[in-house]
Amino acid sequence: MSDGFANDASASGSEAGSGEDATAHRLFARILADAHDAITVQDMEARIEWVNPACERLYGWSLAEMRGRKPQEFALPPDARPDAAAIARFRYDPDSALFRRYQLGRHMRRDGTTFWTQQSFALLDPGPDPRDRRVVITCRDVTDQVSTEMALRQVQVDLRHAAHHDDLTGLANRKRLAEHLANPALRAGIAGGQVGVLVIDIDKFKDINDTLGHGAGDRTLCHVADALARVAGPHDLACRTGGDEFLLVCALPEGAATLDARAAEVLRALDSPLLWRDQAIRVGASIGACVAGEGAQTGEEMIQCADAALFEAKARGRGRVVHYTADLGRAQRARQTLARDLREAVSRDQFEIHLQPQLSLAYGRICGCEALIRWNHPRRGLLAPAVFLDAAAALGLMAEIDYRSMTMALDALQSLDESGFDDLTMSINVSAAILADANYPGLLHWALQTRGLRPERICIEVLETTILDGSKADVMGAVARLKRLGVRVALDDFGTGYAGLAHMASFEVDAIKLDRSMIARLEQDPRNRIIVRAIIRLCGLLRMAVVAEGVETAQQLAMLRRAGCPVIQGFGLARPMPLAALIDWLHARAARPGTDAFGTPPQPVALSPPARGHAR
Repeated sequence: MSDGFANDASASGSEAGSGEDATAHRLFARILADAHDAITVQDMEARIEWVNPACERLYGWSLAEMRGRKPQEFALPPDARPDAAAIARFRYDPDSALFRRYQLGRHMRRDGTTFWTQQSFALLDPGPDPRDRRVVITCRDVTDQVSTEMALRQVQVDLRHAAHHDDLTGLANRKRLAEHLANPALRAGIAGGQVGVLVIDIDKFKDINDTLGHGAGDRTLCHVADALARVAGPHDLACRTGGDEFLLVCALPEGAATLDARAAEVLRALDSPLLWRDQAIRVGASIGACVAGEGAQTGEEMIQCADAALFEAKARGRGRVVHYTADLGRAQRARQTLARDLREAVSRDQFEIHLQPQLSLAYGRICGCEALIRWNHPRRGLLAPAVFLDAAAALGLMAEIDYRSMTMALDALQSLDESGFDDLTMSINVSAAILADANYPGLLHWALQTRGLRPERICIEVLETTILDGSKADVMGAVARLKRLGVRVALDDFGTGYAGLAHMASFEVDAIKLDRSMIARLEQDPRNRIIVRAIIRLCGLLRMAVVAEGVETAQQLAMLRRAGCPVIQGFGLARPMPLAALIDWLHARAARPGTDAFGTPPQPVALSPPARGHAR
C-alpha cells in the first residue's frame, strides 16, 4: 500500500532510529501486510481508517474506497443493513461485551455475493484523550465452516424429524406422541380436563389393500393424514400410531364440545372420495373419543379409553363417533381379562368336550353325536363357546383350540367303541383358521390311524360364515382335501341368512345341518315349514343327509318326521354331556325295550320337556 496504517507504523519506526525498535516496527508492518485474516482499524464512530490487503481482497474494495466510511453502509447485505439514521448514530461503547467475544455474521462482497465471517473486536486506548481510541477488527471468512455446521444441523433436524414422524404420512409417530404426552403443559391441561383424544380407524382398509393394491392403501393412509392435518388445531397433535389407526390429541379450551366438533370435522373431511387411477375410493372411518377426566387421568389412559370407544363404534356398524363411558370401560376390562384367561386356558389345557347325541328318525336309534367344546374356567366354571370363540379368533387361538377339540373328540369316539357303541359317528366343528392349515387333513388322518378309527365315521362341520369369511377357492380346496381323506363334510348352521342354496351347489358337502332358528319357527310359521320341507326334499334328491338342530318339542319332532328329516339333535332329546354321562345315557336307553329299532319300522321317540336357552 502507498498509504495507510502500515506506512505510518513504518515511519514511526524510522523516527525511532535504527536497532531493535526499527526491526520490530518493520516486522510489525510486514505482519499486517501479509496476514491472511482481514484487519480493519476504525475510530469510535466506526469510520474506517485503515485496512490490510487481506481485507481488500475479502470485500473487493480498496482502502481508498473504504476510508472514512462505516462498514454497515456497504459490507452488510441489504436485508440485514440498518437504515441510514441508525448507521449515523452508531458509536462503539468501550464497556460493551462486543470486545469480549467473537461475532458471527453474514457479510457482502462488492460483487454482491454473501459470505459468513467471524470477527473479533479489540479496543486500543493509547492515552488519556478518548479521541485517541481506536477499534481493531480481525475478520475471517468462515463460510465453509458455517456451511458444514449448517449441513450437520440440518442432518440432525432431519434425523430428529425422521425419528419422530411417520415416513409415509409425515404425521407424528408413537415416539413423538410419547414426548407430547409427557409435556408438563399438556399434563396440566389433562389435569384440568382441557384435553381430548380421538382414535381414528379406517373402515375396511384391508379390502382396499386386497382389491386395489398396496399403492391404493398407501394413498388412502395419506388421504386420511391430510384430512387430519387440515382439521387439527394449532395446539393439537395428529399421529399415525400404526397400520390404519390414527390419533388426534386435541386441546379443548371450551370443553368436550370442541372434541365433538373436531370428530365431526374429521368425518366431513373424509366425505370427499379419493381418486385413485380413475377410481373413486370412499374412505370411511370409525372414531373413539375420550375427554380427560372421563375415567382417564393420564394421556395413556385417555388413549386406552378412546380405544375402548373405538371398539364399540366398530361394533355398532362403523362410520360413527362413540364417546367413552364407564360401561364401555367395564366391557373393555372384561375383554382384556377374557383375553388373558384364554391364553392361559390354551397353555394349561383347560378345555373339554361335551357330546350331544343325534337320533336317526329312520331307524329310531342314536346314530352319532356332536363334539362341543367347553372351557372349564377356574373361577367362572364351565363356559359355552359363545362366551369365548370370538375372542379366541381375535387372538389367533382358534387353530390351537380346534386341534385340541379334534383330539378330545377322537379320544371320546375311541372310548365309545370300547364301551360297546362302535357304530356311532362323531361330528367335529372346525374354524376358518384350521381349514387354512394345509397340514390339517394329514394330522387328522394320522390321528384316526393311531386310534383305529375309520374316516367315514367322522363328519367335519363347516359354518356358512367360514365360507364367506375366507377365500372361496381356499375353502373348496380344504373341503376337497378332507373328502379325499374319506371323512364326511357338513354345512353347519344352514339357513342363517346367507346364500345357503348357492353353497350347496358350489361345495361338495355330504350333509347340511338346519339351524336351530329354522326349527324354532316350525310351529308358528307356515312359510318356514314349507322352506324346511323343500330343503329336506332337495337334499334327498342331491343324496345329502340332513340334521335338524335345536329340536325341543314333540310337535317339532312330528313335523320333521312327516317332512322326512333323517336325523335330529337338540335339548328335547338330550343336552350336551361329558363322555362318561353319555355312555351311561346310552346304556340306559339301550336297556329300554323297543328303543333299538335297527332294521325295523321307525319307533315313536319320546322327547323331554322344552328346555330354556341354548348352550352350544
